[in-house]
This record gives sequence, C-alpha cells and structure tokens, in this order.
Amino acid sequence: MDRELEDIMLEIWKRREQKESSISGLDPSKLNLLKEKGLVTISAGTVSFTPQGEEIAKILVRRHRLWEVFFHDVLGMKEFNEMAGAFEHEASGNIDQALCDFLDHPQQCPDGRPIPRGQCCKRKRKRAGWGFFQNMGIMRLCDVPKGKKVRIVCLRGKLFPKLSGYGIVPGSIVSVQETFSGFIIRIDHSEVALDRESCADILVQIIPDEDET
Repeated sequence: MDRELEDIMLEIWKRREQKESSISGLDPSKLNLLKEKGLVTISAGTVSFTPQGEEIAKILVRRHRLWEVFFHDVLGMKEFNEMAGAFEHEASGNIDQALCDFLDHPQQCPDGRPIPRGQCCKRKRKRAGWGFFQNMGIMRLCDVPKGKKVRIVCLRGKLFPKLSGYGIVPGSIVSVQETFSGFIIRIDHSEVALDRESCADILVQIIPDEDET
C-alpha cells in the first residue's frame, strides 16, 4: 500500500482513540482512494474503517508502535515517533512478530497508547535476540566492510546534529570508504570521518551490489 495511504489510516486510528472521526485535515483524494479500496466509509463529514480496513489498520498501528518502543526503549531515542514513521515503511518482510518477541510483547507505546495484540502475544515464546535484525540485513555501521554501500536505518539522537548537515539521515545511502583506525563514509561528494564508537550507534542495511539506487 502507498505510504501516504498508510499514514492516513494511522491518523484515522489515532483520531478514533480520541473519540474523533472527522475528515477535517485529511487529504480528500487519499480518503477517496481508501474508500475505493473498500477500507473506509465516509458519511456526513466523518470516516470509519470497514472490517477489512480495521484489520489492515490494526497491523499498521501495531507495527508503528512496536518500532516506537524499539527506538525509545532499546536505542534511547527521543525521536522515537519520527524514527518509527521513517523505518516502518522500509522494513522488508513480515518482521512484526520477531520485533514483538524481541521487545517481550509490550502492551503500550512510549506515549502510553495501547499496542494491538498479535498472535505471538497469546503464547509463551522465548524472547528473541538481536539475530532477527541480521535476518533483515540490519547491522551496526562499525561492522560493515570497506567498499560497501549501506542505507541508514537509524541514528542515535546525539549524532543527528552532526550528520544531518551532510544529508546523512534515515533512508540516505552512504558508502564506506575506510575502516582502519577510524571510519570514513561518503555521501554524494562529501566525506565524513567518524570514530568507531559513533559508528556503533548507527544501524544500517547493506545494499546488494545490483541495487544501489
């Protein structure tokens, strides 16, 4: 589904939690697309989910809030909502269950809003380790070999001011130029030197050689 449509479904869910169903402020064209897909109904200036839309929205909300917990509780990031919004669309495959296992099935997000329960929450499972990130191709920048291109997944808060000025933000693509006695990464025509400690605070996805766009 289109990212903007997913964001609107998340917004409709949040409004419903606040006992609000108005379409005010929502893109009419996107709402009509959701209606055409059979995901929402619109009547007298209000919007509500169809049964199919309810199930899809539940999955989207669950995923978003699980990522909020990850960025807030695991990485200690204040920008947990923005990071969740940026990364939830980039994660490949169905990793919601693995992420929920890793977080030990949290019941609410950092803002105190409930996280919809999944099937994995109904049975006892051994808490997952960091290995599930490796299955997604996610690793620390300090572990990336020289010569590889990577997509930035997340940066700990203290690195935002330094790196954002170079355009190094979640979703951007950089290449690892040097790893010996320090890291040098390149984005476009700029090179940035980082120490190993800083690189350990950056999560990335390695880009296969045939997919560098």
